[in-house]
Amino acid sequence: MKFKPFKRAPVILTVSVLVFVCGVRFLQLDFFERLERMTCDLRARAALRFPAPAATNLAFISIEESSITAVRSGILGYRYGLYWPRQVYGRLVEELSAQGARTVAFDVLFGELRHDHPPVQMADGSLMESDDFFAMQMHRAGNVLLAVEPDLVPPDLFLTNALAPGDISTERDSDGVLRRARAFDNQGIWDMGIVLAALELNLDLAHPDLDLAHGRITLRGAKGVERVIPVDRDGYFYIDWRLKVDDPRLLRAPVESLLQQDKQRLLGQTNELRDDFRGKLVIVGSAAQGNDLTDRGATPLEKDTLLVSKHWNVANSVITGQFIRRASLPMEFALIIFLGALTAFLTWQMRAFAASAAVLLLLLAYVAAGFYAFVEFRCWLPLVFPIAGAMLVEHLSLVTYRVVFEQREQRRVRSVFSKIVSPDVMNELLGAKKLSLGGARREVTMFFADVRGFTTLTDEMQQGVADFIREHQLEADVAEICIEESAQETLETVNLYLTTVADAVKKHGGTLDKYIGDCVMAFWGAPTPNEKHASDCVWAAIDAQRAICDLNEKRSAQDAARETENRTRLSAGLPPRPPLRALQLGTGINTGLATVGLMGSDAHILNYTVFGREVNLASRLESVSGSGRIIISNTTYNHLLREDPALASICIEMFPVTIKGIRDAVRIYEVPWQTPPAK
Repeated sequence: MKFKPFKRAPVILTVSVLVFVCGVRFLQLDFFERLERMTCDLRARAALRFPAPAATNLAFISIEESSITAVRSGILGYRYGLYWPRQVYGRLVEELSAQGARTVAFDVLFGELRHDHPPVQMADGSLMESDDFFAMQMHRAGNVLLAVEPDLVPPDLFLTNALAPGDISTERDSDGVLRRARAFDNQGIWDMGIVLAALELNLDLAHPDLDLAHGRITLRGAKGVERVIPVDRDGYFYIDWRLKVDDPRLLRAPVESLLQQDKQRLLGQTNELRDDFRGKLVIVGSAAQGNDLTDRGATPLEKDTLLVSKHWNVANSVITGQFIRRASLPMEFALIIFLGALTAFLTWQMRAFAASAAVLLLLLAYVAAGFYAFVEFRCWLPLVFPIAGAMLVEHLSLVTYRVVFEQREQRRVRSVFSKIVSPDVMNELLGAKKLSLGGARREVTMFFADVRGFTTLTDEMQQGVADFIREHQLEADVAEICIEESAQETLETVNLYLTTVADAVKKHGGTLDKYIGDCVMAFWGAPTPNEKHASDCVWAAIDAQRAICDLNEKRSAQDAARETENRTRLSAGLPPRPPLRALQLGTGINTGLATVGLMGSDAHILNYTVFGREVNLASRLESVSGSGRIIISNTTYNHLLREDPALASICIEMFPVTIKGIRDAVRIYEVPWQTPPAK
């Protein structure tokens, strides 16, 4: 495949677009970030359709509307309103501990001690503060994680009896969607999901390997267990939203079901007790709606869901070692440059429609690669800037440039050739992928046709007007009118004959070069290739001779009308018009190598012409052709033998002629045109 060389202007345009796109990306404008995040959301939802490994020991204890109703009704042995005393949570911890839960993480904030809550009656009849009861149960279980936010930390009573705190704060993106979590807050408290997973994997959170400059946090544990969390410079990482609230791999139960079992356990009714939560990492959070317990919002998977799902998705990500890794800024720049350059190459090398189709296929392939990389490896390849910025802007810019440039070039071609070639050749020129007009060596067939007797006719007309002016002693202004009228008729006559010849040239796909006085010069084989340039030229010469013959017959028929007109002119004091004389055509044709190209300059006269020794030979053959004859060279004849044997068979070889500037005599042939063979 031969590649089209790039020109300076499109190269500059390509580089400028890439620099501009990279510059806009470097600014990290929120509008484009939103678009990129939305593409990641689409990939996250698409990933749900494909099976992926997930932890099987995650559980969710939900505070439902039914849970609030159960506590209010007193069916559990106590009656409280919306805000439960701490003993309720203590009872929940007691039951989960009895079932053998691995860890219990509360997504509930305990901001202060509540001495106003009713005390708890113990088995021995004594009373215990509700807060103390909760703290005691946490201490006994030894596996409880308490929720912490930057501006809200549980009392020491709770913290000292809990296993560890876990940060539950959320920071949504500018579009209100929760996509990220912070590995640890300013006080060094780790995210709740990370703490859950660390307890499961025995990861050492006290001695992490922090390398925020290179975007990673490394946690190590026993037996070579290691997890590398990809983070930004502020410690944020993207949550791999893999487990929805209704995911069957997530064990879920309402809180009242566990409180009911705790009641049965205290009453000694142990026959039907279950231990569904044995070995589970349990998250306790609210699923209630319509009150300040509500904790809902948008995630990449759903527009409205329980945000407590953040904790088990973070924990699942750490446990499975599957993290969303977004391409770095240098990597994104590299993709923009590569895809933009490839788009520019395709756009420049191919025609507009084919280039658009190729760029579309490239775009779809990259989008497919982006989705595949995310689904299989959770690798977040950028889509917005490489596609919309690099590919589409690059393609549209170059297509616009090509349209403007090629239309300008087509206007130039049209201005040069519209009057010298046939419409079919013009369309071929305008549709050519590559058109060389700057000069080339081509085999062409040259055609010279001279209108015989025109010089004599001109002299006779001029002399007749002069004699009429002298005989009638016309005044200067009248004489000037007569002279101009004669000149106009002379010009109309020559134009009529030349146009007749030119029409025959264009009819057979020739390139009309120029008019040299009363001579027509044309050639075949350039600017568009023509495998039968010799035969097409000869047929054009035949048609030209026959057209001139028809024209002469028409002019002869018009002479009777001219005699009547002349009587009117004489009565008006004007010279009579001469009879419409029949003019003849002499034609010379030669085939050979010649230089073709545009001669002149855009600022002045520009002509697509042909020149060289073979051109001169064709001109000399025209001079020896006489009147009403077509003379071709031996080279042209040899081409006819291949291209049109029937036409070649009627050609008559003449005596060789000596041509000025050529040492040896030239073999020539005459082409009869009165009764040529059928084409």
